Amino acid sequence: MRIKNLFQNLRMLKKLLFSIELKRGLYVFISCILLVVNSKTNAQSKNRIEIKGELSNSNGERVYLELMSPEGAVGIDTVLLNVKGGFVLTFDSKDPGFYRLKISDKNFATLIIDANQKVSITGDVNNLNQTYLVEGSPDSKLFLEIDRASSRHYQKSDSLQKMFQALVNSNNKNPNLSLNVDSIGQALESKYNALLIKHNNYLKETIEKNTSSLASLVAIQQLPVEEYLETYIKTDASLFARYPNSSYIKSFHLDVLSKKQMKLGSIAPDIKMNTPDGEVLSLSSQKGKVILVDFWASWCGPCRGENPNVVKAYHKYKMKGFDVFNVSLDTDPAKWKQAIIKDNLVWSNHICDFKGWQSSVVALYGFKGIPYNVLLDKEGKIIAKNLRGEDLEKKLSEIFN
Repeated sequence: MRIKNLFQNLRMLKKLLFSIELKRGLYVFISCILLVVNSKTNAQSKNRIEIKGELSNSNGERVYLELMSPEGAVGIDTVLLNVKGGFVLTFDSKDPGFYRLKISDKNFATLIIDANQKVSITGDVNNLNQTYLVEGSPDSKLFLEIDRASSRHYQKSDSLQKMFQALVNSNNKNPNLSLNVDSIGQALESKYNALLIKHNNYLKETIEKNTSSLASLVAIQQLPVEEYLETYIKTDASLFARYPNSSYIKSFHLDVLSKKQMKLGSIAPDIKMNTPDGEVLSLSSQKGKVILVDFWASWCGPCRGENPNVVKAYHKYKMKGFDVFNVSLDTDPAKWKQAIIKDNLVWSNHICDFKGWQSSVVALYGFKGIPYNVLLDKEGKIIAKNLRGEDLEKKLSEIFN
């Protein structure tokens, strides 16, 4: 029923919507390595950053400044608030960075600071997340605007989910109420879709007005790549031009290049590895058939759970020109071969380089989790991605029937 899809979509929204920090305390995920110099270095440095603040309702609390790094929060400096809630922190950094000014792990403000900036921050020490304001850092101000707009969107979407859940609970407890669950669910789904479209339009417009801002780099993670690829490309071009030496921008740049290469209608990149028999097999040798390039591993529970759907589709359409090309992220040859047999993966196209997540196919195809698949037409062009369960069979039905 469509109402089930609504519930699933709203749950996915909770998991996937925000890559930026929200008021519920989600962290910014910043996978960059920035060089940070201790605040005790030469005060005349050209890279000196100053953060000055005044926090109301203070009682001599200690504030901490942390850099958000791949390994977690890296402490930069700490200071006690004075009697008026004031503080000053100074440190050196030649690169722009994402920072967290915190009272505690659940009470903090996010700052995006570049070299030689003088930043001022105000807020309530007891609720910094929702009250802080910042000056002197355009990227921080933009981040804050996007964060709060996203929080409002999340709250509205969360309210829809609660309404839906209350509807289902009432119907289960009182079946004699004769509630039209599907009809009401469709109305909620319509509201949800309208909210999502509105928020995505806001994000797109804001990002494209600020493509060289690191705040846009975070915000863009909320937008689905396939639908907003051009926005990703514009943002990448601006950021790469502004920060060509940033390790994170370089990573983002490579990721966007991969996404461009993997857009629908493009020829899928070739893959060449060994089969269980030790012979070399390439994806390009499979042209002339509709191919599901299926990335999996014997140790991946969801992959093993999805395999029966792939097997079913294979047997249903193999005589019409459909085949499967399995690419494994296994590291143990014996377990790989055992899983092929146990899951009845009877097609002959199985390859692996036994490098796990270090395999070149991960970056080449730009996926971050498995199971993941790409469907190719007879010419090797990408026509669909990540088809699961009934979606795979539905797509194949469109092609062959």
